[in-house]
Amino acid sequence: MALPAQGFLALAAALTVACATTSTPNAAPNTTPEVLIDASGRVYRTTDSPTAVTFVTSPDSTFKAVVAAYTTLGLEPTTIDPAGRVVARQHILLRSRFQGEPLSAVFDCGAGQFGPRADQGRIFADITTQVISSGSGSSMSTSIQASLTPNDGVSRDPIRCVSHGRIEERLRREVTLQLGLPYERS
Repeated sequence: MALPAQGFLALAAALTVACATTSTPNAAPNTTPEVLIDASGRVYRTTDSPTAVTFVTSPDSTFKAVVAAYTTLGLEPTTIDPAGRVVARQHILLRSRFQGEPLSAVFDCGAGQFGPRADQGRIFADITTQVISSGSGSSMSTSIQASLTPNDGVSRDPIRCVSHGRIEERLRREVTLQLGLPYERS
């Protein structure tokens, strides 16, 4: 994905600011160079590494809030592991939209002849969140793996997709609200 020189400079500036950002104790995201925002406000993930958020609440309280958040967002968990504090929704099939948004607003699967590929096929996604102890609170780490099967009937292999960070942000918002903490949009 090529960015014009001006967009690259804005991206580099955003990355520099992101690296200098520190997190606050109540649910502010752990800002790392994994998520970048260009001059137009588009969000890009530079790696498949999980996104992490720190909370002031105990790991058990945060885990319960994550289970509730998945359900509230319509991502009925297929895995709930209290011992490992892991919640997952595996093998989600998405066609054309996710919670009212076009799939291209949620995933980047590259561009094809007719625009963003995410809007031209079926996306299969796995969403996994793990909660761990972090200082006197907890940390929630979410990873999303996704692939696209185009509707064109020509492509045989799935196309790898990356998240724009919208699902992760919705989970962060819902967990924050479930915990009764003030939500600060990132």
